[in-house]
Parts: sequence; structure tokens; C-alpha cells
Amino acid sequence: MRWLLHLSLVAVLSSALFAQLPVSTLNGTVTDPQGAAIANAKVILLSQATGESRETTSSDRGFYTFANVPPGDYTLKVESPTFAPAELKDIRLEVGRASTVDVKLAVGKVGQMVTVQAEEAMVQRTQSEVQGIVTAGTIENIPLNGRNFLELAFLLPGNRPATNFDPTKTNTLEVSSAGAFGRGGNITIDGGDNNDEVVGGTLSNLPEDSVREFQIATNRFTAEVGRSGSSIINIVTKSGANDYHGSGFIFFRHKALQGLPATFDKTQPAPHFAREQFGGSVGGPIKRDRAWWFVSTEYRNQGHAVSVGERNFAADSIIGSSGPAFVHDYLLTGRVDFKPTTQDSLAVRYIFNRSLDIDNGSLRKPQGTAANRQSSLNRFNSPLVDWTRVISPQVVNSLIFHGDWFLNSIPAFSPDNPVTNPLGLAAGNEIRFPSLQDGANFRIPQSTKFKRYQIRDTLSWVMGSHTLRFGGEWQHLDTYALFDLYGSGSIFTTEDFAGDVCRHGSVSAALCDRNQDGSVNDLDIPIALALQSAAPTRPPVVPFYPNSYFGAFIQDDWKAKSNLTLNLGLRWEVDDVLGDASNLHKCPTLTDPDNTCEFIENVLGTHEGKDLKQFGPRLGFAWDPLKHGETVIRGGYGIYFDRVVTEVPLLEALLNGRILPLAAFGGSTCHNLFNPGGPAADCSATPVPGSFQPVFDGTPGSPATPTLASPFTGGGSVFGIGINHIDNKAKHPYVQQFTLGLQQQVGQNWVVSADGIHNFGQRFILGRLLRSTTSSSPDVTCTNGFDPCTVTDPLTGRSDVVTEIQSVARSWYDALLVSLQKRPTGWRNLRWGFNVNYTLSKTFNYSNDDQIPFNGAEDAVNLIFRSNNLELEKGYSPTDERHRLVLYGVVELPWNLAISPIWTFSSHVPMDSSVPALNARLPILKRNALGREISNGAELNNAIDVWNALPVCSGVNQIPCHAGPILGHVDPNRHFGDDFNSLDLRVTKSWTLFGEQKFQFIGEVFNLFNIANIRGFNNNNYSGFLNDITSPEFNKPLRTAGGFFGSGGPRAFQFALRYAF
Repeated sequence: MRWLLHLSLVAVLSSALFAQLPVSTLNGTVTDPQGAAIANAKVILLSQATGESRETTSSDRGFYTFANVPPGDYTLKVESPTFAPAELKDIRLEVGRASTVDVKLAVGKVGQMVTVQAEEAMVQRTQSEVQGIVTAGTIENIPLNGRNFLELAFLLPGNRPATNFDPTKTNTLEVSSAGAFGRGGNITIDGGDNNDEVVGGTLSNLPEDSVREFQIATNRFTAEVGRSGSSIINIVTKSGANDYHGSGFIFFRHKALQGLPATFDKTQPAPHFAREQFGGSVGGPIKRDRAWWFVSTEYRNQGHAVSVGERNFAADSIIGSSGPAFVHDYLLTGRVDFKPTTQDSLAVRYIFNRSLDIDNGSLRKPQGTAANRQSSLNRFNSPLVDWTRVISPQVVNSLIFHGDWFLNSIPAFSPDNPVTNPLGLAAGNEIRFPSLQDGANFRIPQSTKFKRYQIRDTLSWVMGSHTLRFGGEWQHLDTYALFDLYGSGSIFTTEDFAGDVCRHGSVSAALCDRNQDGSVNDLDIPIALALQSAAPTRPPVVPFYPNSYFGAFIQDDWKAKSNLTLNLGLRWEVDDVLGDASNLHKCPTLTDPDNTCEFIENVLGTHEGKDLKQFGPRLGFAWDPLKHGETVIRGGYGIYFDRVVTEVPLLEALLNGRILPLAAFGGSTCHNLFNPGGPAADCSATPVPGSFQPVFDGTPGSPATPTLASPFTGGGSVFGIGINHIDNKAKHPYVQQFTLGLQQQVGQNWVVSADGIHNFGQRFILGRLLRSTTSSSPDVTCTNGFDPCTVTDPLTGRSDVVTEIQSVARSWYDALLVSLQKRPTGWRNLRWGFNVNYTLSKTFNYSNDDQIPFNGAEDAVNLIFRSNNLELEKGYSPTDERHRLVLYGVVELPWNLAISPIWTFSSHVPMDSSVPALNARLPILKRNALGREISNGAELNNAIDVWNALPVCSGVNQIPCHAGPILGHVDPNRHFGDDFNSLDLRVTKSWTLFGEQKFQFIGEVFNLFNIANIRGFNNNNYSGFLNDITSPEFNKPLRTAGGFFGSGGPRAFQFALRYAF
């Protein structure tokens, strides 16, 4: 065709322009055949689904922009006098991304429309942040175990599963992005906040069929969104169209279709498992080209089992077992979109969740027993209204109102008595053996509810080569909590079984008869300490706590040159979560029993108030050095303030020494049977026949020291929680993020990208025992700056240590993210596309949790050395994976068959060393050092020899020194850690019925090769191995990834039927 339109089309897959909002943008330049700009060209954008249209004109430089466009498929029409008009179809606009379509018109007859099929170029010429998108087509076709939308994040580089950190999250997935914990990050649905403000992590789940697109900006996002030092996850739900469309499905699994975990004791009966997930979606017009509706629903009915441990008294070992469990989960999403005028668009969306389940309780040991389980109810309601007004072709405003109402309830669980020998010991209590948590869980009963309101407004203004966006966001949260922390009483032992030390030391078990009653059983197990609630009223209720947040931003995306885009932004945030609420204030009198105030504020002072200097600059660039549109160099720098969850101030309100005081009791004391009047003996030391045998103090058969028969009789002890107080100078954490990367297109369908990342986090929240103060109050006593201070309550006379919640922790994340993408292409009966993503990374931090000081672990080594050196806690993150490789894609075959694989490989995570007698790790090793700087048993033995040879601790700040016990060697041939390797596969057979109707039979297999992936559950020992280096079963696998039925678990088959129209 002589008048063939010369078209240059570059559809950039990503841009910083709308990187974190639930909309897209389209821009480009209109030129004549010689490349000169065409001014005042008429440009029309038409939605292929709804018929909605928007119109603008090109500037004097030929530039045009459509801002705040809903994601979807569009047709672009360009008209100008003396030129042939052009029509470009099937332009795909994706959430949070900007597509650039440059159109070169040819001279031709007016009215001769040239239609061109739009094809996207793959390089990202205007993107400076690190992000990725999963579209609805991919979501619909890949195998997701459990159909949870957050599993999509694990497909993209820089993201991995997070550990479980809270009992309210036992049946949710959390994402660790750029080395951060699952508490952080920012998740939005249609622009509304979907984060649990109380404990962190995600809040609502969605029916999979309601998700239109999934975007995650892993690093270096723009100024439009804040409250995250790691990633932004942006989900857009589906909407109706001019044509009716929908789906219906049922997925089915059964225990006959799957294997058992490698850690499960095969002598026990296989646990029950059956899952039906069914639901559907439907949408269509209310009035064509004017109003549309969509609704999606899904129900999961699952009877299953959870992995638990069981004490086998015949063999004195912990065996893998199962406990009955279930999940009943209902999800609903509804949405209405309409255009009241040609300039206005309105979207109203509603989400409802209700789930009831039984699962493992909150674990502080590698695994729990059946008695340590919990039952949980979650209910969630969320309306959202989004009003977009096109003020002019260059100015668009978006206003969002969003609300959340959430309830979580975890009542007391029954049966909850620990299993002991003899029976009946510590009834109603929790016993924390080194490798097992038995009895009533220490964090139940509890209940949380909150309501949140959010308003966000954003104005977009195109000014020549600048696209300005500015606006603000306000949120207000009200919370309530009932929390019976340690209400059951927790007993910490030094051994799983009374004979462990003797077996490990290869001496007769009779030498471990510590109470001298002639038998060796649980009455001979030494207690390290015991902790119990001393609340005057149980269960304690946390006073009402409000929280308000405000953020404002300005973002300029400036096309400085044709091949250079600068992304310049600044965000300002104010958050009163750290001690600014009305009830964290001084008491009028210290002797008045008033639970609406905090007497500790009188003693140590109040928080200095809101930080008004939280400014976060964002600087980025994308440069096409060759001007061919196939090579992009990108990078940038930014400061990102992280979210602080309201559980932090709620803990001060609860653990204020009055509402929920905690009583800590000392553990067992011993002497040498062969030297009764000599110095005290370490109860956990290995006996030496004929010369040394530790036995309990007191009369043989009736010891005068705490045992499991009398665990709460010891003297006062320091545990590491005490009274909580937010440091007067505590600030919000922030992360400095640096990125530099390269993207290269190869041919028409391949692109490879590589991005280097360096993140340095500061001021992260950490609970540490108060050791010094400037307070002049007579109610606080500090001795030497190394030993913990004590505070005495003038009302009760009770003295306790203080956990100071400080913003002193740091984090380091260095990574190389590499991606290889092939666009879906092929022939008539064979079409294929895939993505390969690789992450090389290293993560350090100061704690296994970034905010909640429940473990006392942050100070355990400092207490041993009587020191005050935070650097002792710098170590590897529990989720640190050096290598992570993910491949996923879809292959369309003849006979309407499709194959969709997801292959995930990751190197092992580190493991911490545990010495129960010290209630700490081996003090001379870093946190989580096993599998990193200590790679095998021989290297660990070298460290043990160094420890045993240290001088005995005799003073303050003696680093390092030996605080007992003398440790024996482990198997030198032990290697630490287990790599993760799982191939999931879906095979789909489709039949076309009438018109657009389609029926599908789906078969899925998870972990096709049934590889045993040892991986833990909680943030205290994510490795999944027994980490007690004094146990004869040290390094024994305890748990597989995903438990019985989750991702990476034993091989499982699933079948489904799906109908779509």
C-alpha cells in the first residue's frame, strides 16, 4: 500500500509515572513522515470493553497524554488535516504502568482510516523503579496452591515467602520484599489500603477470579505512595463491560491424591484431607456505554491436618505427627462502575471476608503440639468509592474514599494440657521444651478489632514535557484489643527429655535422676525459668488506641530529552503511632489505679511528639543511550519511611505494669551429688561417673527447687519483657534505597534485565532492656549502664525491668535481580511465553522480628555477658536466601491443550544455634550463623571448643566470657540447611461451546517430583531443623515447607472444572 502508515510504536511496559496507583497512563508523540511534530492533532482513546472514550490534542511538540486511565484494552485514533487518520487497536494498558505510543502519520486522503494492530515493545524506556506485573491471563492459567493472590509476588525477583509472625496470620501468606519482614510493605486494592495496621501484613483476601492485574514495585517506587520501606503491591479488581462475561469453577483435592511430609511418622495413620474450592464471577452492563456491574465469590471448605510434634516416651524422641484442623473461608467482591457525565467516572467496590479455622498457635519453638493449636475467626468488610474527573485534557483528578472494619477472635482452645510423664504435670500451662511447644498457647485468648477510614486525592497535570502529580492521603484508625499474654503460664525447660544430657554425653541415663527418686522422667527435667501473667483482671483489655496518618507528595516525571526521563518526587509523612495517642500520657497521681494513663510515663518521661521532618526524596532516571529503543540504563535513589504497627503502642498500654504485669520465676538449682556442700552445679551439665552428678537442691525425692510439678516457685528472674515503654526519642524507621540496572531487548520477543540493589535501613523498632536513663524519678534504679534498670510501681510496690522500645535497629540488603522474558508468540497451534527470574541476595539485621519484642532474644547474649552492645545482635535474616530462581509460563498446544509450569528453586535459609540452658544462642556466634559462616558440624565444634575455653564470666561487660554449661561436640559431618525445589504444573483441556463460551478440565500437580523441602514456619527457626546444639537429635528435620498441603509440601494432585463466557 503506497499510503501505508509509517508507525513507530513503543509500548513501554513500566513507568514511574503511575507506578503505585490503580490506573494506567498512555502518552506519545505524533509526527509527520519526516519526523516533525504535528501540533493540534486530535487524539481519541476508546475502551474496547465499555465504549468509554477520552479525547485530547497534541501539543506544539506533538506530545499527548491520557492520565488516570483504567487498565484494559484500548483503541487509539489519531486525526490531523492533510494526513490519513490512523487507528491502532488492542493497546494493552496495565496497572501502574505507562505505555508510550509514538505515531508517525503519512500524507493521504482525509477519511482513509489506516488500522494497525498494536504490538508492544518490551524495553521500558521511562521506568526507573524495580517492578513487575502479572496480568489476568497469567493469573487465570498458572497453578496457584490455595488460589491466594499474594503467591503471585513470589513469581517476581526480589520477593520470597515471609515467616509467620502472628497468630492472626496462620492462614494468610505474607511477602518478604527486598529482605524485609512480612510486617512491612504496603498492599493496596483499587487504591485502598489493605494492610493490617495492628500487627502488619495483609488484611483481606480476594477471589482469584476478581483480580484483574497484580503489580509489585519491589524497590524504588515513586512519591505517590508511602508507608513502606520495602515494596508496594497494587491489585486492581475486575469490572463489568458492555458484554456479559463471567465464570464458574470447582477445585477438588483429597488425601488419596497426595503424599505425606518427609518428617511425618509413617507408623501413624494418614491424616484426613479434603478441599473443595468453588465459586464464580459474572459482570455486564447496567446501561451500555454508561454503567456496568461485576461480582465474584469464592468459598474454601477444607478439612485437613496441621503438622505437630509429639513426645515419644518409649524412644525419648520427638516424632512428626498431625493435629485435626479445618478452614471455612468465604470471599466476596462486588463492583459497580458508571459515568454520570462525559467528564466523570465513578467506581464503587465492596469486599467481604469471613473465615473460621483451626491451625498451629503462635510458635516460639520449632514446632508445637496438638494442644498448642488455636481456633480463629476473622471477619472483614471494606467499601471503596473512587471518583475520577477529567477537568481538561491535561488535568485529571482522582478522589478515593475507603473504609475497613475488621474483627479477629481467638478464644481459649481445648484440650490444651501438655502431655507429660507422669501425666498431669503443668496442667493448663504451656511447656516450652527446646524443640517443642506443648500445652496452652501463651498468646490466647485474644481478640482484635479495628475500623479505619482513608481519603486520598491525586491531581495529574500535563505541562509540556512535564507530567506533574500532587496530592495527599489521610487515614484514621481506631483499635481495641483483648490480650491474655502468658495467661496460661509458660515454663521454659533445658531438655526435651530428662535423659538428653546423659545420652548426648554417652553416660548412663540413671545419672540424670536429678530428683533422686529412682526413676528418670519429666520430674527430672531442669527448668530455666517460668513466666506467668499477674494481671488483676483476666483477660486484660487494652485501652482504646487511635492512630492518624497524613502524607502529601509531589511527583514530576520529566522527559528531559527524547531518550532521557527523570522521575523526581518528594513525599512528606506524619504518623502519630509512636506514643502520641491520648491514652499514652502521664497519670495525675502515681497512686491512683487509673488504667487510662501510664505511670511509666511519669517515671521515664513522655514521647517528644510527632516527627514533622519525615521528608522522603525520590530521584530516578531512565536513559536510552543508543536511541534505538532497545537498550535502557536506569537507576535512582530514595528515602522511604516504613510503617510502625499499632501493636507497638498497644503493648505499652497493655504491659504497663498494672493492666498486665508479668511475673518471672527463676529456674531449677542443683548441686554436685559428690560434693553436697560445694558450689552450685549446672543442672544441665553432663555427669561424670564417680565424680560429678548434678542433682536438684533439697531432699532426695522431694526437691526444694522448681520442677514441672512446681514450676512457679522460683525466685524473681529477668525474662526480657517487663514493663514496655516507647523510648522518648523513638522515630519511624526509614530505608535508603539505591538501584542501578540495565535492560536489553533481543529481537522482537525477548528482553533481559538486570538490576543491582543496595538498601540500608535505619531506626527500625527493637525492644531492649533499659540500662540507663536521664530520669530523676526515685522510682527507677539503674546501676552501671550494663545491667537492667528496675522500676517500682508506687501503687503496688511491684518492681520490674523495663523493655524500652527503641528505634535503633538497622538492616542491610544487597541484591542482583535478573529477569529473562519471552513474549507469548508462536504459530497457529503452538504458542508459548515464559519468564525466568533470578535473585542473588544477602540480608543482615538486628533481630528475627522488626517490631515486636516478645522473645527477649534481642538481649539474651547481652544479659549473659552483662553488656550493652547492640552490635552483638547483628546477624543473618531468618529468610535470607542467597539464590532464588523462578520460571513460569504458558504453552498453548494443539487440540486446545495448555501446559503451565511454575518451577521454584531457592538455596537454604540460615539456622540459629540454640543452647536452652542459656535461653540463648551460642553467644560467640552471630544470629542465624549455621548454614552461613558455620557450614558444617566440624566448624561448629571449633566454635564450641572456643566457648568452652573462655574465662568464666565474673564482671560486667566481659565480652566474650563463659557462662556455662560446658558443651559437647556435635556430629562433625552435619551440614546445615536444605535447598527448596518444587515444580508445579497445570494441564488444561478446553472445549469451545457457543460463541465466547468455554468449558475446561484442569489437572494440577504440586511438587511434581515429591522433593522433601525442609523449611520452618515461624521467625524463630525458619530452617525447619532442630537447632538445640545440646540435643542428641540436633539438626533433625522437623517440618517441611507448607506443612502437609502448602507450597513446596509433599506431592499433591488437584482437579478442577471451569466454565467461562
